[in-house]
Amino acid sequence: MLLPKLSQFLRRRFLAASESGFRYCWPLLPIAVGIIVWMSVDREIARERQSFEQSLASSAQSIAAGYARYLTRSIDQMDQVTMQLKYDWETSKGTLKLGDLVARGMFTSPQYVEVAIINGKGEVVTSTGTASSAQSYAGRAFFQTHRANISSALRISAPENEPASGKLLVRFTRRLDSADDDFDGVVIVTVTSDYFSTFYDAAALGNHGLLAVVGDDGRVRASRIGSKASGVDPVALTYTPRFGAPQDGNQAYGKGEAWLGPDRFVDGEKRFVAWRTLSAYPVTVMAGLSEREQLAPLQRKWHTYRRMRDAAEAAILALAALLAWIVHLIERRKTRQRSVQAAYRLATEAGEEGFYMLSPIRDENHAIRDFRILDCNERGAGLLGKEKKALLGQTLSENYRREEFARLLDVYLRAMDLGSYREEDEFQPIGSPAPRWVRRKLVRSGGELAVTLRDISDAKAQEGKLIRLANTDELTGLPNRSWFMKSLEATIAKSQEDVVALLFIDLDKFKNVNDTLGHATGDKVLQEAAGRLRQALRPSDHVARLGGDEFTVVLRQIGDDAEIIRVANRILAALAAPFHAGGATMEVGASVGISVYPRDGTTAGTLLKHADIAMYSAKGHRRGTYAFYQHALYEALKTRINTERELAEAIERDQFLLHYQPRVDAASGRLLSVEALVRWQHPVRGMVPPLEFIPIAESTGLIAKLGALVLEKACRQIAQWRSDGLHAVPVSVNVSAVQFQLGDVDDLLRRCLAESAICPSLIELEITESAMLGEQASIVDRLAAIRAIGVRIAVDDFGTGYSSLSQLQRLDMDVLKVDRVFTADLGRSTESHVLFKAIVSMAHALDMKVVAEGVETELQAGMLRELGCDELQGYLISRPVPADAIATLLRQPHGLIGADADQPHLRLIMSC
Repeated sequence: MLLPKLSQFLRRRFLAASESGFRYCWPLLPIAVGIIVWMSVDREIARERQSFEQSLASSAQSIAAGYARYLTRSIDQMDQVTMQLKYDWETSKGTLKLGDLVARGMFTSPQYVEVAIINGKGEVVTSTGTASSAQSYAGRAFFQTHRANISSALRISAPENEPASGKLLVRFTRRLDSADDDFDGVVIVTVTSDYFSTFYDAAALGNHGLLAVVGDDGRVRASRIGSKASGVDPVALTYTPRFGAPQDGNQAYGKGEAWLGPDRFVDGEKRFVAWRTLSAYPVTVMAGLSEREQLAPLQRKWHTYRRMRDAAEAAILALAALLAWIVHLIERRKTRQRSVQAAYRLATEAGEEGFYMLSPIRDENHAIRDFRILDCNERGAGLLGKEKKALLGQTLSENYRREEFARLLDVYLRAMDLGSYREEDEFQPIGSPAPRWVRRKLVRSGGELAVTLRDISDAKAQEGKLIRLANTDELTGLPNRSWFMKSLEATIAKSQEDVVALLFIDLDKFKNVNDTLGHATGDKVLQEAAGRLRQALRPSDHVARLGGDEFTVVLRQIGDDAEIIRVANRILAALAAPFHAGGATMEVGASVGISVYPRDGTTAGTLLKHADIAMYSAKGHRRGTYAFYQHALYEALKTRINTERELAEAIERDQFLLHYQPRVDAASGRLLSVEALVRWQHPVRGMVPPLEFIPIAESTGLIAKLGALVLEKACRQIAQWRSDGLHAVPVSVNVSAVQFQLGDVDDLLRRCLAESAICPSLIELEITESAMLGEQASIVDRLAAIRAIGVRIAVDDFGTGYSSLSQLQRLDMDVLKVDRVFTADLGRSTESHVLFKAIVSMAHALDMKVVAEGVETELQAGMLRELGCDELQGYLISRPVPADAIATLLRQPHGLIGADADQPHLRLIMSC
């Protein structure tokens, strides 16, 4: 009892002494009050500035992270586009035309300035535009890098200025490989630099915010201040900051943030900048917030504080006024605080985020075992499926299931230890009807915990939808190439010693469906094929569509090759059945190539390539069957590809010459014309027979260039003979079906005749029966255009194709060359004699000359004269010989020619 009484006595004496001595302290009181006010204002400003900087750092980090995710998705799209182009180019063996893709609606988005493919020399092979078609990229840095580096990873070039438009261009590039993995060129996708800066959001960044993209070479790819894209440095940045500087504590090119002074930016603004380096690409993104702009609201508030401080200093001169003013300021501050609190309450209630104030509940060991909800807004109560008044005072454990509460308690305890914590989480409180995705932010305030929740379920659903779209083929609903490659790599990684089979499926006659019935019907066939493949497979197998009419199947848990063959036969049987689409019934069929892990490869890319090679082997051997990969197939394909490449170079370098085989009058033996036959003078292999390169030229489309070269050489040779004073005879030149169906043979003829200045009657075109298949009206028009020039037309190899009497009558041909098969049969059977006689009679009835090919014996020549054949051609007359030998023959006054086994040169025969 004594101590409390003593304490009360001392306190009363102290107060009395203070009141009585207050007047003596009056001169010092204003100074003390001024010092107190000065320190309070500075402390408040420092505290608010610290809070402001923390908030600014948090905002910049969030924006940089969002920008990094956005840019990663954008570059992912370019990665997929260039990967698809690389595959299409390599599988099409260099025949892909980007113009065709544009015509089908691809690369029409404004973001694509140009898409191009350049060959191993740096020359543009195909492009969506014309801007770069005439230039060479051989000296460009990205070209040199791809050529020196075997990696086919995506690369992002430094920006380049386009003189025509003044825009800065950035190129996404990827290496092209030949079949033997040599450098074969580069895929280029060109965009403007502002493609990287469309993420700018004034609501988050303000009017003076900064976005920038910097490559690992330190070059700025794009930058933007405010609503205007500023291009590359030094337009926005005076120089590029060094990422990972000591002040952020991270390694170089990591994530971090720092204040950058006004000397870093051309507009002289000081900014807080956060950066993130993309995990998948060598690119760092920057997001900066202007200190001046973000600090403006606080500056006004701090101006008020300083006015208060000035007022406090004025109290030194006038104590009474100062005290009155202090009382007034105190009341004013209380009013403002109440207003701020009311505004804060209004803001929390009207905001989209749920807000909670939680107080920890501790056990006897002072450990936190739960949290009690002290305050919340209506949005927060709604996220927990309750009303606010019902939620206040409850604990977290009352609102979450036991296992979910245990996990959340760990998160909340971590926030109490660290001071703040953020996460995205899917949760379902007891009162909530369905799971929700939320972004949770926890901040320790004193001994309590402030929690904000933002519902991001819609954004997560959209993100999931985009992921599904990125991995699904839109037409068939099957997984696409991107999903397939990832899935196959994962399957291989998990398989260890298990066997995995990859089946590459290509529809055999699908092109005919598109060409004859249209792409709409083709799409229905692809959808039906996808459904049949699903039904033919086991639940554990995976089927995907690579693109076009190509599908892949991955078989797991395979015992032996016999089991793979059973699945392949089921697939072939399913696709062999007729398809019904577009009101038509069609047979399509398929060929299947098979590669097996680990026997045929240990990577997804190798297995896919080997299965593709096996598929082409199956298609080339006999369509509608399967083939396992064999190394010999790869070597054969490699040899063919090398021949294709050498053939293309040979055409460019003109490594071809012409030999000529005479045609003579059957009755008199007089030389009437010669047939031009092309020979390839290979610099290493020597003279290459036509049978080794003509089929390759036809399959690759090079036959058109080769045919044009032959026609030009033949016209020049005729002009040379005439210049030497010789009486030139007509030269017949073969036109392939591919070249004839292009429809420009008449234009080529006019050009060659004009350049050589020879008479059109000295040229004769030999067209095979297969070239005349198709739309009859179109064929008649092409033949009429050729005949209008004055050139004669012959049907070559008659009897081996599909010509009919009515067709020959409609086409009005000049010469009928009977195939050597019919000539060889003469004298062997009565039927062959009758058949040949019928051919001669039919041709003469149509006013056509008849030429017998392959005449090798005197017996055949005699029988052909009896049958009324007009001309003879074959080894009995002469083998194909160089132009000089024909010139020697043209100098002879008369006679017919033939071959002499003992004498390699031409000889004259004076009579039949």
